[in-house]
Amino acid sequence: MKYIESISDDVYFNLALEEYIFNNLKDDTYFMLWKNYNSIVLGKHQNVFEEINIKAIEQNNIKVARRNTGGGTVFHDRGNLNYSVITDYDKSTFIDYNQFIIPVINALNSIGVKAEKRRTSDIAIDGKKISGSAQTIKGNRALHHGTLLFDADLTMLHDLLKTTEGKIESKSVKSVRSIVTNIKDHLRDEINIDEFQRLLINTMFSGNAGKYEINEEQIKTIQELAENKYSKWEWNFGVSPDFSYEKESEILCDKINVKLFVKKGVITNCNVHGNNIPCNDLQEHITDSRYSYINILNKLKDISSLKNMKNLNYEELADCFF
Repeated sequence: MKYIESISDDVYFNLALEEYIFNNLKDDTYFMLWKNYNSIVLGKHQNVFEEINIKAIEQNNIKVARRNTGGGTVFHDRGNLNYSVITDYDKSTFIDYNQFIIPVINALNSIGVKAEKRRTSDIAIDGKKISGSAQTIKGNRALHHGTLLFDADLTMLHDLLKTTEGKIESKSVKSVRSIVTNIKDHLRDEINIDEFQRLLINTMFSGNAGKYEINEEQIKTIQELAENKYSKWEWNFGVSPDFSYEKESEILCDKINVKLFVKKGVITNCNVHGNNIPCNDLQEHITDSRYSYINILNKLKDISSLKNMKNLNYEELADCFF
């Protein structure tokens, strides 16, 4: 087994690094540890607009990334340690999630954390989730990866993964909401995440994993993949399944009803009903726009000169669409 420690805290680079290892390094089992700066990572088949608080994400400049595996949406920050295992796949001997999760659980137990498997792919402490995982298989290689909430900002996690107040209908894979906790709160001794990372490596491999260093040529290829795929709006937002959205709000004692149909992240149909707003102008201006809070807010400001728009709070009106 070879161990790789990422040189970056950028979610796009780290997902590209993982894909590069999965597709190109096939001579051994690779174990990768990585941490990201504040970001949201969703499953390959999910509707990003259904899973996250779009307004909060955009206002706080949080990166959104789509991975190559299924499963639910997770929050990453520097207090969250991510692990990846890339190894040979043999259908006759493959044991699904257990062969990856149990070693992690055993390592946690050995340092005083009473962790246990929950559901198919989660790890929990006292019923509270500390880790979720997902995997994919390509040819004769398997990729399994998971999160480890060590000292994450759980308030930010809850705020950014808050679902919309409107009604969304789509055929996407939905996240399973769970009560979470940090590993740090269950340790006997106070340590930081870097010390936890070293303990995890030493416990899981007993010093037997050789370190693999990514070279400059590989880094260049990985950066190109990050730029051309993982950082693209078309991949992270546009791949979302088509969906309809409906919400009823109240502004200036007037009921506002918004109905949208969104295809590949773009509003293809917009219906707005209200007595004191220029509905036809709103519909025309917003149709064919990307479904983005900041984008819609700016669209509303563009038509601020219209007679029935002058007394409106644009932020409140934009909220009607999310």
